[in-house]
Amino acid sequence: MKNFTPRAVALFAMTVCMAMLSVVAKAELPAPTTNYKNLNVIATVPVDMQWELNGGASVYCDINLLLETSGLSLEEAQAHVKDIFYLWQYDSSETAEDYFVADELAPMVKPEGYWWIDFADEKKDVFVAKSWSENCFAWTAGEPQLNDEGVCEIYFGTYTGAQVGQKAHSQMYAIIGDNAILYDINVEVVAEKVPTFEECTLVGEVTVITDNRVSNGWNGRAVRWDLQAALDALECPSVADLKVFYLTEEGEMSNAGQTYDGLGFWMTMEGEVIPFTSGSKSWFAQVRDNGNINVGHMPGDVFTGDGTEVCKGSFYLRYYSNIYKLNVEMTVIPDSEAPTEFVEKGYGELYLQGLANHSDWSVGYNVQLDYEKALEVTGAGPSDVLTLYAKTPDGEWEKRTTTTVASGFWMTADGKWCEYGNGNAYFFENVNFGVIGNWGHVPNADDPGTTYEGEFYYVNEANGYYYTVRYRIDFVSEIVESAVVGEEDVTVVASDDGTLTEVDITPALTALGIEETEIPEEARWVVPSFATLYDQVNYMDEGYAFDAEGKTCNVDTEEGAAAAIYRLGYDAQEGGFYAEAWQDFAEGASYTVKMALEYEGKYYVYNITVVAPSGEEDAIVDVNVSKKAFEGKAYNVSGQPVDGSYRGFVIKNGKLIRQ
Repeated sequence: MKNFTPRAVALFAMTVCMAMLSVVAKAELPAPTTNYKNLNVIATVPVDMQWELNGGASVYCDINLLLETSGLSLEEAQAHVKDIFYLWQYDSSETAEDYFVADELAPMVKPEGYWWIDFADEKKDVFVAKSWSENCFAWTAGEPQLNDEGVCEIYFGTYTGAQVGQKAHSQMYAIIGDNAILYDINVEVVAEKVPTFEECTLVGEVTVITDNRVSNGWNGRAVRWDLQAALDALECPSVADLKVFYLTEEGEMSNAGQTYDGLGFWMTMEGEVIPFTSGSKSWFAQVRDNGNINVGHMPGDVFTGDGTEVCKGSFYLRYYSNIYKLNVEMTVIPDSEAPTEFVEKGYGELYLQGLANHSDWSVGYNVQLDYEKALEVTGAGPSDVLTLYAKTPDGEWEKRTTTTVASGFWMTADGKWCEYGNGNAYFFENVNFGVIGNWGHVPNADDPGTTYEGEFYYVNEANGYYYTVRYRIDFVSEIVESAVVGEEDVTVVASDDGTLTEVDITPALTALGIEETEIPEEARWVVPSFATLYDQVNYMDEGYAFDAEGKTCNVDTEEGAAAAIYRLGYDAQEGGFYAEAWQDFAEGASYTVKMALEYEGKYYVYNITVVAPSGEEDAIVDVNVSKKAFEGKAYNVSGQPVDGSYRGFVIKNGKLIRQ
């Protein structure tokens, strides 16, 4: 809550007493007189302000006396507050009078919601409303609000050109008709007024634990932590508004006015902040605005690295008087040899749409990868950061950048890494904890229907395990996202002969806007091909073939057919999903997959768990769907009948076999 100035409080008390002696009649807001020479100034209020260089300050204007003099109700004034407040308007054609250069006044609220403020003279001691320029002194923010006590807050923020110690003067008017209150404003620009530690409120605390190899040195190690949680606790809108400090031995705040990004401290093993000294047994923690802490130590043989040396230290983040404590613990560990071979432990898919023949470099939107899965499958710790790798055209591994660095990379149309300037290249940028923060492509280089595909990799350098990111970019005339109108979880039993699990699709039809009780011909069953894009992939008349990870298999190839675990489809006549096991399920095994009913660009998604039969009926009806279709005949994986001379994978009596 804001505190009123003593002058505002006194004026408020005076006007309240006067208001008790009369009844204010409700009236329409009369047109204001904007020439200061014709105003009836009923009161002059001196205002002495200090504008913080990075924050500005507010004027609290009590207008109760003006309301009574003008016969206007508080409610009417609240509805028209933007028509009440005025500042001197700059006009170089007028002659300065009492330090001002124009007779006319300008409203404080413009369509943009603010006024730029500049100087009226070369001495830079008188400020006026003006259009924006590189030398703007300050600005007024937003549309003022008049509270129920008749007090209005007008905020002035400092801007380009302001300097600590600078003083300036202006006059602001609250006007109703011909009556006005004059606010005589004197400003001094000051540095930020930093509260003492005792005046601050501790709103949160976190401990970040990591390790660091002996030889890592001052390159440091990127350590993850929840920066957003700190911002939320501090009620801070952005990283740019954060300040960082540490406590001295005397309990005083040091560096309390320093900005956040890149600021760090050298410390002893016990956490005492010290100056940098080469060869000392010291370490550092450095904060970054991309969501990590860079933790390192003095290079060389300073630490023994036997796993017993633990460094601890603390520092604080500050937003005005709210503070958040960061405790960092680092264990120095022995060096280990880097893995000579990399082993894939999982993959994810990233789907992007690009604006074809787009005239700018970037379409610029974020895509979230499953980074937590990448950490899990590669055996990384909760605070570890994976390293971004590529493969050269010769198939060699190439380290590009850690995922903590706000940089990116360019790729050619065929998925090869390249330098900036390639004709049909595209880029990913700000790869940070699995977020592609920005991506784009060479302007006017790609036509609608163009598709690019490629891969990049997140590597856990401690053990050589890596997570592959497979991506696809479709260049389109208009960016369109899939519209999912509903979801439903279903468990389906798979057997050798094909088992039907009855499912009522009425909710799906209703959500898709289908009035019929049956699926219309225009609708189709689809599965996700890349992340958020649903498409029909390798569809056979009786369903889709899926591998163990729930991906559709291209059964036209031996590799795809061998990977197929089961076939899943929907039987419209029987009213349910059926599943046919193409391989034996391991005991207790289950598989998950998504299938969606698509109609006119909308999708109703079924999250399906496929399990082996348990021996209990549970309303599951064995209809031998596949057996009826294939009994006594052999078909290739494309569904075409073949005879005994055919060699390869065939489907016979519901089984996928090699003939």
